Amino acid sequence: MYGALLGDMIGAPYEFDRGKKTKDFPLFSDDSAFTDDSVMTIAVAEALMDTLGGSDDEIKDAVARRMREWGGKYPDAGYGGRFRRWLWDKSMGPYGSYGNGSAMRVAAAGWLGETLEDARGLARLTALPTHNHPEGIKGAESTAAAIWMARNGKTKEEIKDYIVREFGYDLSRTCDEIRPGYHHDETCQKTVPEAITAFLEGTDFEDVIRTAVSLGGDCDTLTCIAGSIAEAFYGVPALLEADCRERLEPDMLEVLDRFDVLRGREDAAAEDPFLAGNKTIEEAIARYYEESSRENLIGVLEAIRTRMHEDGHFMLPVIPPQQMLNVVDPEKVKVGDTITTQEELHFRFHTLETNDGRIWLLAFTSREEYEKGEPSSIISYFIDAFLQSCRGMKEAGVIINPWEKPFLLTKELINLIFEADKPRNHIGFVRGDITKLKVDAIVNAANKSLLGGGGVDGAIHRAAGPGLREECRGLGGCETGEAKITGGWLLPAKYVIHTVGPVYSKSDAARCEKLLSDCYFNSLEVAKAHDLHTIAFPAISTGVYGYPKQAAAAVALRTVSKWLTANPDYGMDVTMVCFDRETRQCYQNVIDACAPGKE
Repeated sequence: MYGALLGDMIGAPYEFDRGKKTKDFPLFSDDSAFTDDSVMTIAVAEALMDTLGGSDDEIKDAVARRMREWGGKYPDAGYGGRFRRWLWDKSMGPYGSYGNGSAMRVAAAGWLGETLEDARGLARLTALPTHNHPEGIKGAESTAAAIWMARNGKTKEEIKDYIVREFGYDLSRTCDEIRPGYHHDETCQKTVPEAITAFLEGTDFEDVIRTAVSLGGDCDTLTCIAGSIAEAFYGVPALLEADCRERLEPDMLEVLDRFDVLRGREDAAAEDPFLAGNKTIEEAIARYYEESSRENLIGVLEAIRTRMHEDGHFMLPVIPPQQMLNVVDPEKVKVGDTITTQEELHFRFHTLETNDGRIWLLAFTSREEYEKGEPSSIISYFIDAFLQSCRGMKEAGVIINPWEKPFLLTKELINLIFEADKPRNHIGFVRGDITKLKVDAIVNAANKSLLGGGGVDGAIHRAAGPGLREECRGLGGCETGEAKITGGWLLPAKYVIHTVGPVYSKSDAARCEKLLSDCYFNSLEVAKAHDLHTIAFPAISTGVYGYPKQAAAAVALRTVSKWLTANPDYGMDVTMVCFDRETRQCYQNVIDACAPGKE
C-alpha cells in the first residue's frame, strides 16, 4: 500500500490545482502529510484482513465499521462533506456517491484478491457502504483490477485493454492532451482514467508519481490511485518507503506491517533483520553516483543516520583472534552455530589503502555487497556503535561497499552525522486549540484546586474527560507558580502539566512577573524530570487573571529561552499556543525587539 500512501502525501500540497502542472517539483515538503486518502486506505486494508474468507455482508460491515473507527481517530484528515456526515452518523447508509473516494481507498483489494474476479469482488464490497452509485463501484473495481494485473506480471498494454473493455474508460488521451484543460474534479469518472493514464505513461514508480501530480486537479487522490497501481507494477524504492513510514502514525504502521506479512512481502535481507533496511543506504549512494550534489550527499548521510536510529547493522570484515581459531573445528562447525570461549576475544578490522596513501576501515550494507569481493571473516555490528568507535581511530574513515560503488565516509562526514543527531531545542508558535495538539505534554493554566474552571482550564478538563478531574483530586491542589503533572486521559497529549498563574496586580507587578516566570520554568522542569521533549504552553494568566498580554509574552519567551540555554543538549520542542491573532502578535513583538540592532 506504500504506493497509495506516498501518492496521497506527495500530491497533497498540490491539491485544488495549486501546482504548476509540471513534473519538476520537490517530492516532499513541509506540507507533505497523509490525508483522508491514507486514513481510509489503512481502514479498508484492516477490514479486509479481519474478514478474509468472510461473507459479503461481513466484509461490508467490517469496512463500514473500520472506516468510522479510523475517521474518529483522525477527524481532521480532510474528508468530504457527505462522507464526513456518514462517518459521524452511524444510522446513515450508502448515499449514492460516485466520488473518487471509492478508488483511492481500494488498494488492499488489488493485493488480497486471489484471482482478478476476487479482487474486483472485494473492491465492490469496499465501495458499497458509501459509494453505491455504478460509477463509484466502477472506480473501485477498475483500480483494484489494474493493481491485481500489475502485480501478476501483465503488461501495460494488457492492463489498458482490459480496463477499456471492461469499464469503458477513455484511455486514448495522452497526459499532454489531458493536462491543459484538466481541473479539480472529485468524481471517479474524471479522476480514475487520468490516474491510470499517468501510470501507463510513467517510466518508473517516481515518474508515475510526478506525472500524476503534473496533471493537476484533485492531486492527492489522483496520485494515490496512480501510485497504488505503480507500486504493483514497479515496486517502491526503499528510500521513498522510508520517507512514507516516517510520516505515518504508529497505529498506521501496525496495519501496514501486518498487511505486508499477510501478502507474503519479504525483504531479501530478512534472514538478518538488522540488515533489512540498508537498501535505503544503497539507493542513496546510487543517487549520489548519478549526481554528486550536496543534496544527494546529505541524502546518504541521512540514510545512514536513519538506520542508526533503527538499530541497523553493517557487515564488517575482521581478522579473528588466534584464540577463536583454536576453539573452532572446521569439520564440525556450521553456519549459525554459537561458539563460546573462556576469555574475551578482540577482533581486528580489515582495512584498505587508497591511492592517496590513506587507510580506511570497510563496511558492507548487505551480504550481496560483501560477496562482490574477496571473502573474509565478517561480523554484523550496530552502525551507530561502529561509527562512534571510528571517530577515535587513526584510520581516515570508512569505505562503504568498497567493491562496486564505494562511498568514502570520512571522519568529517561521520562527525556531521552525529552532530545532526544531537538533540535540538526549539520554540515555535501556533494559533489554535491546545487540546488538539499531539505532544508529550500540554500545560494547563489551572486554578489552585486543579479541579477545573473556565477558559483553557475548563477546555482541557472537558476534552480530557472525567478521569483527569479524578486524578487531580489526589494532587492536593497547587500553589501559584508551582507545577504538577497528570496523565492526558482522552487528550492527544500524553500528559497535562498543571500550573497556577498569578492574578495580575499592577501595584505588585514585580511579584506577578516572578510567579509567572516560575510557572514556565517549573513546567519545563517537570517535563524534563519525566523525560518529555515536546510541550505546549497557553498564554498563562492572560485571561480572567488579567495579566497584560504583551508583558506576559515577554516573561514567557524570556523564561523559556533561559531554560533552553541552560539545557542546550536536552532537545525540548516548545510550542506557544496562541488563542487569537493579538496573542501571536505579542510574541512577534518580543521577537522583533530582540532582533539584531535593537536596543
